[in-house]
Amino acid sequence: MNFSTLQTRAISAVALAPAVVFIIFFGSWVYSTFVLICFLISLYEWLKLARGCSAKGGVVFFLSVAGLGYLLLSAFSFLLIRSEGGAWMTLFFFLLVWASDIGAYFSGKLIGGKKMAPTISPNKTWAGFGGALLFPAFLALGWVYVFDYHGFSGHIVSFLLGIAIGTVGQSGDLLISAMKRKAGVKDTGTLIPGHGGLLDRIDSMLLGAPLFLWFLLYIFAHVSS
Repeated sequence: MNFSTLQTRAISAVALAPAVVFIIFFGSWVYSTFVLICFLISLYEWLKLARGCSAKGGVVFFLSVAGLGYLLLSAFSFLLIRSEGGAWMTLFFFLLVWASDIGAYFSGKLIGGKKMAPTISPNKTWAGFGGALLFPAFLALGWVYVFDYHGFSGHIVSFLLGIAIGTVGQSGDLLISAMKRKAGVKDTGTLIPGHGGLLDRIDSMLLGAPLFLWFLLYIFAHVSS
């Protein structure tokens, strides 16, 4: 990635992040509308990838149905995180994913080292994977320290949550990368300058949302009881 692309990517991120935070806190109906729009755009991009992955109708149908289920699960998880956990827990989830993405990028660039999945995503390294896990884990520790969330057990659970979010985030990223490679495309679209399509931007969130919801409803609830 050259400096010009990195600059464009950074500008897009700086512009989008405050907008997303505003949407999270503005109201549930605004957030729900935002999630619906993102779902429809993501589904469109997924269906394009599915058609590019194979010329066989049965394979395209299977990928399309699987993608619909995958995206629906994620969309409902996004909505339930907001309705069950409120705006602050929703922001916490977004921050964890963003921290994972930032950690993966800078750890991979600064440390480099052995490639993680060269046939799927040549730029991914094991150092980047480590950063993707540790950045959200330590962010989670900082978050619960500031909000004094359920004492020591809350710190342990939150640290593990950060590790888990980083792990599934990288898995979601690799899934989309594998589909792009099979379809012979670099990006899922051109919606976001410097990033590509919407799926390129939220691929690490799609598996993370159901996982975070599970932590929110069952693990954090148990810790607080």
